[in-house]
Amino acid sequence: MNPRPDPAPAGSVARRLLTVLLVPLGGLLLLALLFDYLVVVGPMRSTFDRSLTDAAMVFAAYVREAADGRVTLELPPPVAAQLAATQGSRPRYALYAADGLLLSGDRYLPAPAGPLREGFSFSTAVLQSGERMRIVWYRFQASQRPLWLAVAEPIGDREEATRPLVTATLTLDVLQIVAVVALVLIGVRRGLRPLLEFRDELASRSAGELEPLDERRVPIEIKPLVSSLNALLARVRGAAEAHQKFVADAAHQLRTPLAGMQAQLELLERDAEALPVRERVRAVREGLKRLAHTAHQLLTLARAEGSATLERDFVTVDLPRLVEEAVTQHLDRALEKRIDLGAETAPAAVRAVEWLLRELLSNLLDNALNYTPGGGVVTLRCGALAGGAFLEVEDDGPGIPPQERPRVLERFQRAAGAPGVGSGLGLAIVSDIVALHGARFELGSGQHGRGTRARVEFPAERLREAG
Repeated sequence: MNPRPDPAPAGSVARRLLTVLLVPLGGLLLLALLFDYLVVVGPMRSTFDRSLTDAAMVFAAYVREAADGRVTLELPPPVAAQLAATQGSRPRYALYAADGLLLSGDRYLPAPAGPLREGFSFSTAVLQSGERMRIVWYRFQASQRPLWLAVAEPIGDREEATRPLVTATLTLDVLQIVAVVALVLIGVRRGLRPLLEFRDELASRSAGELEPLDERRVPIEIKPLVSSLNALLARVRGAAEAHQKFVADAAHQLRTPLAGMQAQLELLERDAEALPVRERVRAVREGLKRLAHTAHQLLTLARAEGSATLERDFVTVDLPRLVEEAVTQHLDRALEKRIDLGAETAPAAVRAVEWLLRELLSNLLDNALNYTPGGGVVTLRCGALAGGAFLEVEDDGPGIPPQERPRVLERFQRAAGAPGVGSGLGLAIVSDIVALHGARFELGSGQHGRGTRARVEFPAERLREAG
């Protein structure tokens, strides 16, 4: 069975509409332009030809045959002046006998190429001088003698006379074409505005914003599409809620037996009868503790995914309060290791998932306390910065080499030579939580180039939404 070929890209709806509208409309407008040209030029040519015919009739009226048989044509001065005024200039003429002999007039006008029918015939000729002429041939009888009279006028005179009217007509047609094209463009843009607004609304939504779209604000043509999207959003929302519930249940089901096992091992370790295996019990208890910590981190990682977080989970979080709670929670551990744990806070709030920010701080603080030696200093900071807000944990431990910093943000990766045993998930969790909130995470060195400074900067819109 041959695989089906990939469908061609759909392209732009606006471009399709413009193509469907403008191509036939452009053809019709060009035909209208041609029609107007012919309507204007055709009658004017007929008018000029009739005028040329009248001039030929005037010339023919003054053809005279002398007693000796000679034929002459001479216009009286008043008639010649009136004819010149009517035609714009005095037409050129030539009178020929039936055998093609020039009897009178301009010898540069061409002789008839063959027999002419009775009456008037028209032709266009180019003289030796290169001038284009419009010629009317008039065949008539003078004293029972057939004669041919050619009366001509320059075509340039006609073009000069018709140019203003033709230019005005065509200019008006072109302006109409431009106006129609502009109206089509404006109409297509206005017609597509609801679609563009719908697109922008979808683009502005976060991964966790799965509320149904308002079908009242969209055109009838795309209501079925919006209804299908709302049905899809409902299914995704249901899946996200089911995912949240599963992870929460899994966390509860894991924590309870693990906590119970840890408690039993602590009791067993204190039992005098367990003295021979106390070291083994302690090792099992430490391994179980690490297992519980890793399970907690894996569950946190799952819950930090965008698909598992809904927009309704975002609330206004007061950062100084969050920092104070983190310091209180880890104070005993800091005292046990003789680490100076402190906080520097300034008023700031963001719109965030509160428990995720608590996990973020807990992971950063856990790393700082793990790697800072006794007598060291760990400081938590928060505040507003350049329209946004920030959280920061700084220690004076061994630090992370610059070349290792991108790698430690990956899952199950630790810095080379890092002491102790860890799962390599702490900073990966922090990175996912930061991405979920549209924030920026930076790992750097602490003061005087010692230790590590982990800084999370929230964008300005997060601060405005919280306000």
